[in-house]
Amino acid sequence: MKKYLLLFSLTASLTACSLEETLYNNPNSETFINNENDVAFQLSGVYNFFTQFGGYAANLTYPILYGGDDIATTGAAQRLFADKSLPASNQYHTGWGIYYNTINNANALMEVVERTDKVSEAFRQRVLGELRFMRGFSYFNLVRFYGGVPIKAVSTTGGSEFYQARNSVDEVYAFLLEDLKKASELCLPFSKQPGPEFGRATKGAAQAVYALASLTYANQLDLADKSGEAQAHYLQAKSYADSVILSGEYALIPDYADLWDINKEKGAYREVIYGIQFTRDALAASASSRGSELAYYTQPSTRNNVCGNVTDGLGAGTLRIQPWFYDYCTTGDFENDYRAEVSFTTTWLNTITGVTRITYPLVRTTNETVEAYPYIDKYKDPDGYQARNNENDLFITRLAEVYLIKAEAENELNGPTEEAYAAFNKLRERARLADGNARETPLNLAAGLTKEEFRRKIFDERGLELVGEGHRWFDLVRMRYQQTNKTMMEHQYADFLPTLLPHTAPTYVSASKTWTGGRVQPLNIVPFHKKFLIWPIPSSEIDANPAMTQNENW
Repeated sequence: MKKYLLLFSLTASLTACSLEETLYNNPNSETFINNENDVAFQLSGVYNFFTQFGGYAANLTYPILYGGDDIATTGAAQRLFADKSLPASNQYHTGWGIYYNTINNANALMEVVERTDKVSEAFRQRVLGELRFMRGFSYFNLVRFYGGVPIKAVSTTGGSEFYQARNSVDEVYAFLLEDLKKASELCLPFSKQPGPEFGRATKGAAQAVYALASLTYANQLDLADKSGEAQAHYLQAKSYADSVILSGEYALIPDYADLWDINKEKGAYREVIYGIQFTRDALAASASSRGSELAYYTQPSTRNNVCGNVTDGLGAGTLRIQPWFYDYCTTGDFENDYRAEVSFTTTWLNTITGVTRITYPLVRTTNETVEAYPYIDKYKDPDGYQARNNENDLFITRLAEVYLIKAEAENELNGPTEEAYAAFNKLRERARLADGNARETPLNLAAGLTKEEFRRKIFDERGLELVGEGHRWFDLVRMRYQQTNKTMMEHQYADFLPTLLPHTAPTYVSASKTWTGGRVQPLNIVPFHKKFLIWPIPSSEIDANPAMTQNENW
């Protein structure tokens, strides 16, 4: 933990830079607070870790994107997350450091803001709300990634206990839920921060994340045969989801495609409740920038003008869609679903080479070049500066998800009631609006389902609605399969994926214009193991802290 103390000291020192230099005998964060602008500057530093290359700009997306069963990849680094063979020493699994650095900086600034008399009370409460949100959000991700982790409620100093043991999962959830509850009660604006603070934590963000955290904890209790305890948390999840919905501060964007139009991104925050904001960074290049690489690794390596890659704007093609998942999202309930058309790409023209490419399941009409895997099409930025320096934000939560949280919590409490159906069908209603040319599909979910059937429909709806947004792995490990102690992760890897024989990618047969073979990337289909439900504690933490223990089987 000494490295986090050093990093905060360095950050604090950097924030002191000004044209008029003042030297202090005992430099600390408090000596740099002379007015509200100083606090705002340091508050920006708390958010800073999330947009770094080790954060959501790149590395933090690996476990939440490549860890899902919907993604196909053969990349050496990415496969470790897809097939769950990640060593504890892996350099790309950076969540522990990113979240604890955020927590420590939040703690330090919180302590100063609580004491200082150089800010107004309204400003103090707003900043404390943001810091509570950042700390609670960080612990929510830590407990989902690693299970029980050390709770640090005060900043790390020279006199701190560096060798702190892990708290229990129950203790971590109690702590983070209290943080998010407090954040929602403090003087935050409900939906949008003003001016330069646009995109930062709000009351709506605190309530939406609280709803998901409470739902997730209830799921965990159910899986542990503690359904009696779970009920109170399902009720809280529904209550907080209702608060967001009934506030009237958010609305579903009528055209689903507008959420992903880079030129309309700021307008998307009518629906987006909290997102990690990136920018085309003219002051720093590539991995050092404050830009995103989502467009780079989700777009094909043969499609040009889709990101800031200096080589004709080509993607990297490391993150592709499993063919079986594409089938699932384009048939049955989702046949002719506008969201699938927006979310995936199966054909494109390379305007440099003049070559048109198609993927499964399309067939040649002339001389198109064929690829086996569809791609996610949500992220494109033709005006990006470099491959890793694009504008695309990562949306953490949207109103669409809040409707599904409400539907799921109500279903777990009372079964598929009319209220649960109404929340669920909000997404189907929006999907039918398409691009303004209304469709008859997808149909509203029909009444008459059992609790287990309705839960599965929610899992599937989340799969399409939120594809490529970093939710699938979390859903797999938190949601229960039927009324059992089996997670969706176990069901998918132990029961469903093994049936997709043969375990091969689809192969195009030109003579018959058909696809034969399997519908999976076989490298990503591995036998289920219970360790899939959690990631390893970084070995650097095990080495540095004798009180730290590794997760079982890692």
